[in-house]
Amino acid sequence: MNTLLISYDLIGPGRNYPRLKTFIESHEYWAKPLESLYLVKSNRSSESLLNEILKIIDSNDKAIVINVTKNMASWKGLPNDVSDWIQNNL
Repeated sequence: MNTLLISYDLIGPGRNYPRLKTFIESHEYWAKPLESLYLVKSNRSSESLLNEILKIIDSNDKAIVINVTKNMASWKGLPNDVSDWIQNNL
């Protein structure tokens, strides 16, 4: 299973956050360390997940999905549950 980092900037006027949030959080394993950043566990590739996100967001929005499986990470100031999630799932 891959750990995928999803980051996005939704530009007005649409800014369909609820629909995007529902899609991302429909994955069984996910964490939200920052306002516009998620980590999810998925069998999908980064390209496949991005293609699904592109169906939800507007054409002027921005999104990136990066496979971070087994990569190193450092952070500061994240809640304990998010820190634990990252340590257990990267």
